[in-house]
Amino acid sequence: MAIPITFLMLFVSLMLIITATYYLAMTSISAQGQTLNFSAAKQSMIGLENSIETVLWSPGASQVYYVNDFGGNFEIMPTAKVLLLNLTDNNFSDVIFNSSVGEVIYKLSYTEPGSSGLFLTGDARVIVNSSSATMSQLQLSTSETGQEIGLTYRPLASSMVTGSSNGKPVNTVRIYAINMNPSQGLSLPGGFHLKAVCESVTPITRSYNLSYIISSVQVRTVLDGVNGTVSLPISSNASGVIINAELMVCNIQLERVEV
Repeated sequence: MAIPITFLMLFVSLMLIITATYYLAMTSISAQGQTLNFSAAKQSMIGLENSIETVLWSPGASQVYYVNDFGGNFEIMPTAKVLLLNLTDNNFSDVIFNSSVGEVIYKLSYTEPGSSGLFLTGDARVIVNSSSATMSQLQLSTSETGQEIGLTYRPLASSMVTGSSNGKPVNTVRIYAINMNPSQGLSLPGGFHLKAVCESVTPITRSYNLSYIISSVQVRTVLDGVNGTVSLPISSNASGVIINAELMVCNIQLERVEV
């Protein structure tokens, strides 16, 4: 007996509906999985930043952190992110640092709409002058292949009056920078242990004996092509001022280890 055409049409339509429903369900499950992986990757990078924080400014200190696999790629780029620091009052100008400071990135093929440019720690300023501001910048960005979670560090600057010499006030300008140049270059999926070591803290000093009155100096900064400036108060008198600049560079090594 021949099968009615109406029945065949209903059967084909039903199969199309089932196939479409299955496809949509699988797509939804896949999207939910990618969203969960992205959220977990963000928390993992925050955890890594916290782990590095525990060894900063303590030569010889180390911490091991487990980098999970969230379906992306973990990269350490020791020579990324060039930092330039220029101390000036518009009468004198001195470049006191000009070198790369490194970056850590976790890359995923998934892209979360509206998240590019957001900061998980820190903000868009490339230098800060408040001790309450974090030096880390953990930022979300979008590349051609998907989402990136990048960890870099910006400098922190401060100034204070520390004495007098030959009738001139002595001011100390102190700048802190974190350098990941000693790190091991890596490009791997997750699922390994990473060791953070504070190799050393390197001081770079300058002294400026000025014979005129000033009320502030500026630390002009360029970090990976982005400009920023902070103004620091300076105490001087009619004889001038002595400014001692101290740049403290914390050298951090990140390397894969077996545990």
